[in-house]
Amino acid sequence: MVQQQSPTPSADEELPDLSWMEKTIGWGIKAKVDPHGGGLTVDALNVGVYAEVPDHFPYRNRMPRGAYPAPSAGSIGGYYLQDKHEQWSDDAGLLYEEGISRRWSTATDIPWNTARGLAPDVELAVCQVATELSQQASIESEVVSAWLQNLSPGYHEVKLFLSTVVFDAARMFEGYRKRGMLNGGGMMLESPGNMNRAVLETYAGWSQTVLGMWGVRGALQFEILRYLATYGPSEADRELARRAIPDRLRASAYLVTHIKFAISQRPELAPSFQMWLSSVEAAQAKDFRDPVMWEALAIIFGGGTRNIDEGMTRVKRMQRDFVRTYVSRMKQSGLNREPGLIPPFRAMLDGSES
Repeated sequence: MVQQQSPTPSADEELPDLSWMEKTIGWGIKAKVDPHGGGLTVDALNVGVYAEVPDHFPYRNRMPRGAYPAPSAGSIGGYYLQDKHEQWSDDAGLLYEEGISRRWSTATDIPWNTARGLAPDVELAVCQVATELSQQASIESEVVSAWLQNLSPGYHEVKLFLSTVVFDAARMFEGYRKRGMLNGGGMMLESPGNMNRAVLETYAGWSQTVLGMWGVRGALQFEILRYLATYGPSEADRELARRAIPDRLRASAYLVTHIKFAISQRPELAPSFQMWLSSVEAAQAKDFRDPVMWEALAIIFGGGTRNIDEGMTRVKRMQRDFVRTYVSRMKQSGLNREPGLIPPFRAMLDGSES
């Protein structure tokens, strides 16, 4: 059987216009796969011309960094944060890789059955703390999601990492909502909401949002989780806190490296950041005047209402540790916060909180 051969185009026939194949700025540049098990990471793609991260990314049409720009492409809108200092962190790619590799499930990785049979007062206190942590996590996922559309895709490492933060916050919300509902206690009192509003309604900029959300509140969350990992009344409570801590630490690492970079590029931002932190501290201090969270933690840390005084001693220590952690992270970020602490924070640091 004779096979038909494809006709050979004659010289007079027009070939398709394949000029688009020449529209590349990086042909021949190859990324290296880590032979030691790291694989092909996001940062490994930053080679050759692709290693150049511009200080300003002018495109407002979702063009990936390194693509050949099309002059006819119009603006789609959004992305009003187009400068590197407004969002960048040198560690964002690494934090993204860590975030996607540290996967865990609240459904299967927490020994929920160990939390059965707690004393009613302890169970109710746990439900109260779970309610507030769930609310904080829900707000965080909404805040970061809303900002993602405003951050330029020219700094995709940041957007990728923040996507994992949204997932981490959703998981924290899910985990502590499950804890509250586990034994019939359910959701309890919501927080007074001053700090929630400060985080949700930060219009000054992304950097200011980060300072409030992961500087002030993030330090408080970290210490609450750290103490719950030690004094939680069941293995489930302790394990849930232990699992959430690395997620919180990645967000804090982004905070430190981003603010440090922003100040290195725009030193004039430091005084405005300091002023902003004073206002955020004031919002958090208003919530601190409400005793519900502190009393619930004291019942947990003391092992019941009978030992609430012992538990409150541990709460005072946790408050001091919170301010220390906060001040330390700000110092790492390039902001010496200790001299400007508002009085309630100063009292916690000095151990004179009444």
